[in-house]
Amino acid sequence: MAPGDVPPDDHAYRVLVSEIMLQQTTVATVLSRYGPFLDRFPDLPTLAAAGANEVRDAWAGLGYYRRAGLLQACAQSVMEHHGGAFPQKAAQLAKLPGLGAYTSAAIASICFGEAIMPMDGNIERVVARLEAFKGPLPKEAAQLRKKAQKYVMGVDTGHVAQAFMDLASSHCGANSTNCPTCPLQKLCPVQGPDALKIPQKQMKKPPIEVTWHLLLTHDGERVIMERRGPGGIMAGMLGFPVVDGPPLGAYYAGSITHRLTHRMITAHVYLLKWDQQTDKTAPAIVKDCNRATLKQLPTLMRKVAERSGLFKV
Repeated sequence: MAPGDVPPDDHAYRVLVSEIMLQQTTVATVLSRYGPFLDRFPDLPTLAAAGANEVRDAWAGLGYYRRAGLLQACAQSVMEHHGGAFPQKAAQLAKLPGLGAYTSAAIASICFGEAIMPMDGNIERVVARLEAFKGPLPKEAAQLRKKAQKYVMGVDTGHVAQAFMDLASSHCGANSTNCPTCPLQKLCPVQGPDALKIPQKQMKKPPIEVTWHLLLTHDGERVIMERRGPGGIMAGMLGFPVVDGPPLGAYYAGSITHRLTHRMITAHVYLLKWDQQTDKTAPAIVKDCNRATLKQLPTLMRKVAERSGLFKV
Protein backbone atom coordinates (compact mmCIF):
# COMPACT_ATOMS: atom_id res chain seq x y z
CA MET A 1 0.00 0.00 0.00
CA ALA A 2 2.78 2.41 0.86
CA PRO A 3 5.93 2.98 -1.19
CA GLY A 4 9.17 1.67 0.24
CA ASP A 5 10.43 5.11 1.29
CA VAL A 6 7.50 5.74 3.66
CA PRO A 7 8.58 5.30 7.31
CA PRO A 8 6.83 2.35 9.01
CA ASP A 9 5.02 4.58 11.52
CA ASP A 10 3.66 6.83 8.75
CA HIS A 11 2.56 3.72 6.88
CA ALA A 12 0.96 2.38 10.05
CA TYR A 13 -0.96 5.64 10.53
CA ARG A 14 -2.38 5.46 7.00
CA VAL A 15 -3.33 1.81 7.43
CA LEU A 16 -4.93 2.64 10.78
CA VAL A 17 -7.08 5.41 9.28
CA SER A 18 -8.12 3.32 6.28
CA GLU A 19 -8.99 0.23 8.33
CA ILE A 20 -11.03 2.17 10.89
CA MET A 21 -12.89 3.90 8.05
CA LEU A 22 -13.58 0.60 6.30
CA GLN A 23 -15.30 -0.87 9.36
CA GLN A 24 -19.00 -0.95 8.38
CA THR A 25 -18.51 1.63 5.59
CA THR A 26 -18.42 0.91 1.85
CA VAL A 27 -15.17 1.19 -0.09
CA ALA A 28 -16.69 3.82 -2.40
CA THR A 29 -17.59 6.06 0.54
CA VAL A 30 -14.18 5.61 2.15
CA LEU A 31 -12.39 6.48 -1.09
CA SER A 32 -14.19 9.82 -1.17
CA ARG A 33 -13.29 10.66 2.47
CA TYR A 34 -9.84 9.12 3.00
CA GLY A 35 -7.82 11.71 1.06
CA PRO A 36 -9.52 14.78 2.59
CA PHE A 37 -9.15 13.29 6.08
CA LEU A 38 -5.40 12.78 5.58
CA ASP A 39 -5.09 16.28 4.14
CA ARG A 40 -6.61 17.62 7.35
CA PHE A 41 -4.80 15.24 9.72
CA PRO A 42 -1.65 14.15 7.81
CA ASP A 43 0.04 12.37 10.70
CA LEU A 44 -0.41 10.96 14.17
CA PRO A 45 0.64 14.10 16.12
CA THR A 46 -1.78 16.30 14.16
CA LEU A 47 -4.71 13.97 14.79
CA ALA A 48 -3.82 13.57 18.47
CA ALA A 49 -3.68 17.35 19.02
CA ALA A 50 -6.85 18.24 17.08
CA GLY A 51 -10.10 19.29 18.71
CA ALA A 52 -12.63 16.50 19.19
CA ASN A 53 -15.32 18.36 17.25
CA GLU A 54 -12.92 18.99 14.37
CA VAL A 55 -12.27 15.25 14.08
CA ARG A 56 -15.98 14.42 14.30
CA ASP A 57 -16.85 16.94 11.60
CA ALA A 58 -14.15 15.51 9.30
CA TRP A 59 -15.75 12.09 9.84
CA ALA A 60 -19.15 13.30 8.60
CA GLY A 61 -20.68 10.94 6.05
CA LEU A 62 -18.72 7.85 7.13
CA GLY A 63 -21.26 6.72 9.73
CA TYR A 64 -20.65 4.91 13.03
CA TYR A 65 -19.35 8.16 14.49
CA ARG A 66 -17.98 6.66 17.68
CA ARG A 67 -15.09 5.46 15.51
CA ALA A 68 -13.87 9.06 15.08
CA GLY A 69 -13.41 9.46 18.83
CA LEU A 70 -11.75 6.06 19.15
CA LEU A 71 -9.38 6.82 16.27
CA GLN A 72 -8.29 10.04 17.96
CA ALA A 73 -8.02 8.30 21.33
CA CYS A 74 -5.76 5.71 19.68
CA ALA A 75 -3.53 8.47 18.26
CA GLN A 76 -3.36 10.17 21.65
CA SER A 77 -2.48 6.90 23.37
CA VAL A 78 0.38 6.22 20.94
CA MET A 79 1.71 9.75 21.47
CA GLU A 80 1.37 9.66 25.26
CA HIS A 81 2.32 6.09 26.12
CA HIS A 82 4.56 5.00 23.22
CA GLY A 83 6.49 8.15 22.36
CA GLY A 84 4.68 8.58 19.05
CA ALA A 85 5.82 5.19 17.71
CA PHE A 86 3.30 2.41 17.08
CA PRO A 87 3.76 -0.88 18.94
CA GLN A 88 4.89 -3.44 16.37
CA LYS A 89 3.11 -6.56 17.62
CA ALA A 90 -0.60 -7.26 17.23
CA ALA A 91 -0.98 -8.17 20.91
CA GLN A 92 0.33 -4.73 21.92
CA LEU A 93 -1.63 -2.88 19.25
CA ALA A 94 -4.84 -4.55 20.43
CA LYS A 95 -4.49 -2.70 23.76
CA LEU A 96 -4.91 0.67 22.01
CA PRO A 97 -8.38 2.29 21.99
CA GLY A 98 -10.59 1.15 19.12
CA LEU A 99 -8.27 -1.56 17.76
CA GLY A 100 -9.76 -5.04 17.55
CA ALA A 101 -8.14 -8.28 16.47
CA TYR A 102 -8.37 -7.58 12.73
CA THR A 103 -7.05 -4.00 12.70
CA SER A 104 -4.22 -4.90 15.09
CA ALA A 105 -3.20 -7.84 12.91
CA ALA A 106 -3.46 -5.76 9.73
CA ILE A 107 -1.10 -3.07 11.05
CA ALA A 108 1.32 -5.57 12.59
CA SER A 109 1.53 -7.74 9.46
CA ILE A 110 1.39 -5.10 6.72
CA CYS A 111 3.58 -2.45 8.37
CA PHE A 112 5.89 -4.37 10.69
CA GLY A 113 6.07 -7.85 9.15
CA GLU A 114 4.61 -9.90 12.00
CA ALA A 115 3.50 -13.38 10.93
CA ILE A 116 -0.16 -13.02 11.79
CA MET A 117 -3.17 -13.27 9.49
CA PRO A 118 -5.49 -10.22 9.50
CA MET A 119 -8.89 -11.91 9.55
CA ASP A 120 -11.62 -9.82 7.96
CA GLY A 121 -14.86 -11.36 6.71
CA ASN A 122 -13.37 -12.27 3.32
CA ILE A 123 -10.31 -14.01 4.72
CA GLU A 124 -12.44 -15.73 7.36
CA ARG A 125 -14.55 -17.21 4.58
CA VAL A 126 -11.57 -18.59 2.62
CA VAL A 127 -9.85 -20.02 5.70
CA ALA A 128 -13.09 -21.52 7.05
CA ARG A 129 -13.64 -23.39 3.78
CA LEU A 130 -10.04 -24.56 3.55
CA GLU A 131 -10.38 -25.88 7.10
CA ALA A 132 -13.99 -27.13 6.73
CA PHE A 133 -14.63 -25.06 9.83
CA LYS A 134 -18.16 -25.64 11.08
CA GLY A 135 -18.18 -23.34 14.11
CA PRO A 136 -20.50 -20.30 13.99
CA LEU A 137 -18.98 -16.86 13.45
CA PRO A 138 -18.26 -14.52 15.09
CA LYS A 139 -18.71 -16.68 18.21
CA GLU A 140 -15.79 -18.99 17.36
CA ALA A 141 -13.65 -16.48 15.44
CA ALA A 142 -10.74 -16.92 17.86
CA GLN A 143 -10.51 -20.64 16.99
CA LEU A 144 -10.51 -19.84 13.29
CA ARG A 145 -7.71 -17.27 13.76
CA LYS A 146 -5.57 -19.99 15.32
CA LYS A 147 -6.14 -22.26 12.33
CA ALA A 148 -5.20 -19.43 9.94
CA GLN A 149 -1.71 -19.04 11.41
CA LYS A 150 -0.26 -21.94 9.44
CA TYR A 151 -0.86 -20.03 6.19
CA VAL A 152 1.46 -17.15 7.17
CA MET A 153 4.40 -18.93 8.79
CA GLY A 154 7.68 -18.22 6.98
CA VAL A 155 6.10 -16.16 4.20
CA ASP A 156 5.28 -12.53 3.43
CA THR A 157 2.09 -12.13 5.45
CA GLY A 158 0.92 -9.06 3.57
CA HIS A 159 1.11 -10.86 0.23
CA VAL A 160 -0.71 -13.92 1.58
CA ALA A 161 -3.47 -11.79 3.08
CA GLN A 162 -3.90 -9.92 -0.20
CA ALA A 163 -3.98 -13.21 -2.14
CA PHE A 164 -6.72 -14.55 0.14
CA MET A 165 -8.72 -11.33 -0.30
CA ASP A 166 -8.38 -11.59 -4.08
CA LEU A 167 -9.43 -15.24 -3.93
CA ALA A 168 -12.49 -14.33 -1.86
CA SER A 169 -13.47 -11.82 -4.53
CA SER A 170 -12.75 -13.91 -7.62
CA HIS A 171 -13.54 -17.50 -6.59
CA CYS A 172 -14.79 -17.81 -3.02
CA GLY A 173 -17.72 -15.46 -2.62
CA ALA A 174 -20.29 -15.42 0.15
CA ASN A 175 -23.12 -16.34 -2.23
CA SER A 176 -21.31 -17.93 -5.17
CA THR A 177 -18.16 -19.95 -5.83
CA ASN A 178 -15.97 -20.79 -8.80
CA CYS A 179 -14.35 -23.93 -7.43
CA PRO A 180 -13.30 -25.60 -10.75
CA THR A 181 -10.83 -22.79 -11.57
CA CYS A 182 -9.73 -22.01 -8.01
CA PRO A 183 -5.93 -22.32 -7.56
CA LEU A 184 -6.53 -23.94 -4.15
CA GLN A 185 -9.09 -26.46 -5.41
CA LYS A 186 -6.97 -29.51 -4.58
CA LEU A 187 -6.40 -28.29 -1.03
CA CYS A 188 -10.00 -27.44 -0.26
CA PRO A 189 -12.23 -30.12 1.34
CA VAL A 190 -15.54 -28.33 0.63
CA GLN A 191 -16.63 -27.22 -2.83
CA GLY A 192 -19.68 -26.17 -4.79
CA PRO A 193 -22.98 -25.98 -2.84
CA ASP A 194 -21.32 -27.37 0.30
CA ALA A 195 -18.89 -24.45 0.37
CA LEU A 196 -21.75 -21.95 0.56
CA LYS A 197 -22.78 -23.44 3.92
CA ILE A 198 -19.42 -22.38 5.40
CA PRO A 199 -18.80 -20.34 7.45
CA GLN A 200 -21.89 -20.68 9.58
CA LYS A 201 -23.24 -17.29 10.65
CA GLN A 202 -25.06 -16.43 13.84
CA MET A 203 -28.55 -15.03 13.39
CA LYS A 204 -28.74 -11.24 13.51
CA LYS A 205 -31.31 -9.47 15.63
CA PRO A 206 -33.79 -7.23 13.77
CA PRO A 207 -33.07 -3.49 14.10
CA ILE A 208 -34.79 -1.46 16.80
CA GLU A 209 -37.36 0.97 15.40
CA VAL A 210 -36.67 4.60 16.39
CA THR A 211 -38.79 7.67 15.58
CA TRP A 212 -37.35 11.19 15.59
CA HIS A 213 -39.03 14.57 15.08
CA LEU A 214 -36.44 17.00 13.72
CA LEU A 215 -37.02 20.76 13.75
CA LEU A 216 -35.34 23.05 11.24
CA THR A 217 -35.80 26.64 12.43
CA HIS A 218 -34.69 28.89 9.57
CA ASP A 219 -34.90 32.30 7.90
CA GLY A 220 -34.45 30.94 4.38
CA GLU A 221 -30.68 31.47 4.42
CA ARG A 222 -29.64 30.17 7.85
CA VAL A 223 -30.75 27.33 10.09
CA ILE A 224 -30.40 26.56 13.80
CA MET A 225 -28.36 23.45 14.59
CA GLU A 226 -26.96 21.71 17.66
CA ARG A 227 -24.17 19.34 18.52
CA ARG A 228 -25.48 16.08 19.90
CA GLY A 229 -24.52 14.98 23.39
CA PRO A 230 -21.68 12.59 24.26
CA GLY A 231 -23.80 9.42 24.35
CA GLY A 232 -26.21 7.71 21.98
CA ILE A 233 -26.69 7.87 18.22
CA MET A 234 -24.33 10.24 16.35
CA ALA A 235 -22.74 11.35 19.63
CA GLY A 236 -20.97 14.69 19.34
CA MET A 237 -22.02 15.24 15.72
CA LEU A 238 -23.61 18.36 14.25
CA GLY A 239 -27.32 18.06 13.46
CA PHE A 240 -30.82 19.44 13.81
CA PRO A 241 -32.61 19.51 17.18
CA VAL A 242 -34.74 16.48 18.03
CA VAL A 243 -38.05 17.54 19.61
CA ASP A 244 -40.67 15.54 21.51
CA GLY A 245 -43.36 15.63 18.81
CA PRO A 246 -44.80 17.67 15.93
CA PRO A 247 -44.07 21.34 16.80
CA LEU A 248 -46.97 23.81 16.80
CA GLY A 249 -46.99 26.09 13.78
CA ALA A 250 -44.33 24.13 11.89
CA TYR A 251 -44.61 22.94 8.29
CA TYR A 252 -44.30 19.17 7.84
CA ALA A 253 -41.80 18.47 5.06
CA GLY A 254 -42.18 14.67 5.11
CA SER A 255 -40.15 11.81 6.53
CA ILE A 256 -37.12 9.71 5.66
CA THR A 257 -35.86 6.35 6.89
CA HIS A 258 -32.24 5.62 7.68
CA ARG A 259 -30.77 2.22 8.58
CA LEU A 260 -28.00 1.84 11.13
CA THR A 261 -26.50 -1.49 12.20
CA HIS A 262 -28.90 -2.00 15.10
CA ARG A 263 -31.55 0.67 14.49
CA MET A 264 -34.00 1.79 11.84
CA ILE A 265 -34.66 5.51 12.24
CA THR A 266 -37.77 7.20 10.86
CA ALA A 267 -37.10 10.94 10.89
CA HIS A 268 -40.03 13.36 10.53
CA VAL A 269 -38.90 16.75 9.21
CA TYR A 270 -40.51 20.03 10.31
CA LEU A 271 -39.75 23.58 9.16
CA LEU A 272 -40.34 26.65 11.32
CA LYS A 273 -39.71 30.24 10.25
CA TRP A 274 -37.18 32.17 12.29
CA ASP A 275 -38.84 35.21 13.87
CA GLN A 276 -37.66 38.08 16.10
CA GLN A 277 -38.28 36.07 19.27
CA THR A 278 -36.20 33.21 17.90
CA ASP A 279 -33.40 35.67 17.14
CA LYS A 280 -33.18 36.59 20.83
CA THR A 281 -32.99 32.99 22.03
CA ALA A 282 -31.05 31.37 19.16
CA PRO A 283 -28.21 29.05 20.27
CA ALA A 284 -24.59 29.57 19.27
CA ILE A 285 -24.73 27.15 16.33
CA VAL A 286 -26.32 28.87 13.35
CA LYS A 287 -25.28 27.60 9.92
CA ASP A 288 -25.75 28.84 6.37
CA CYS A 289 -27.96 26.68 4.17
CA ASN A 290 -25.24 25.77 1.69
CA ARG A 291 -23.03 22.94 0.44
CA ALA A 292 -20.28 23.68 2.98
CA THR A 293 -22.69 23.00 5.84
CA LEU A 294 -23.92 19.79 4.20
CA LYS A 295 -20.36 18.44 4.15
CA GLN A 296 -20.19 18.75 7.96
CA LEU A 297 -23.31 16.65 8.54
CA PRO A 298 -23.65 12.92 9.18
CA THR A 299 -25.55 11.04 6.49
CA LEU A 300 -28.93 11.05 8.24
CA MET A 301 -28.82 14.79 8.89
CA ARG A 302 -27.71 15.42 5.31
CA LYS A 303 -30.77 13.50 4.08
CA VAL A 304 -32.96 15.63 6.37
CA ALA A 305 -31.37 18.82 5.05
CA GLU A 306 -31.97 17.75 1.46
CA ARG A 307 -35.58 16.78 2.24
CA SER A 308 -36.20 20.23 3.77
CA GLY A 309 -35.55 21.99 0.45
CA LEU A 310 -33.70 24.78 2.28
CA PHE A 311 -30.19 23.94 1.22
CA LYS A 312 -28.65 25.27 -1.97
CA VAL A 313 -26.82 22.36 -3.57
